[in-house]
Amino acid sequence: MKEKNMWKELLNRAGWILVFLLAVLVYQVPLVVTSILTLKEVALLQSGLIVAGLSTVVLALFIMGARKTKLASFNFSFFRAKDLARLGLSYLVIICSNILGSILLQLSNETTTANQSQINDMVQNSSLISSFFLLALLAPICEEILCRGIVPKKIFRGKENLGFVVGTIVFALLHQPSNLPSLLIYGGMSTVLSWTAYKTQRLEMSILLHMIVNGIAFCLLALVVIMSRTLGISV
Repeated sequence: MKEKNMWKELLNRAGWILVFLLAVLVYQVPLVVTSILTLKEVALLQSGLIVAGLSTVVLALFIMGARKTKLASFNFSFFRAKDLARLGLSYLVIICSNILGSILLQLSNETTTANQSQINDMVQNSSLISSFFLLALLAPICEEILCRGIVPKKIFRGKENLGFVVGTIVFALLHQPSNLPSLLIYGGMSTVLSWTAYKTQRLEMSILLHMIVNGIAFCLLALVVIMSRTLGISV
């Protein structure tokens, strides 16, 4: 009986690994479509609406899946003033980590990370509608469900502490760190997000924090793009 239960547990974990890999592929669909639309030079408004529609479908799948498997309820009635303070402090820690990483990048004669360079190009060359959905909504929700939900709560069920460590590493690797400074930037951000989810036992909290980080970054990038497109100002 004990051996039977062990095999059942292994199959369950293997099943969740497959779910994780499939979810990663689904998450990539709007990103791939954005790249294709950009290459084909589809009108910005049209491409933006296409990506927005695809992103909405993917988000619906992830959110419904998270609710059905009890990874997150997406009911924010738990939110209190102290949670706002926690988010603010966590955001500042992430910013400090990013600043330190950026300083190290400058010392290495590099201006930004490879991942950030790709994001900058995407925002510059695609619709701002697409960029908003991909950066401010899709990435925070999908990446948190993947790395702070499925990995620790399902694949490492019963060993959640180890799962949060693995999820932290997976998140950092998904952002393709190519050197020590970029590893510090994404590893630092991932650590804070994991700590937030772990301490609060609310995946919604790390999603909110991730949304704040990406949302503010998107607003700054969008401002640069708008100035470039409408005023002809090169920033």
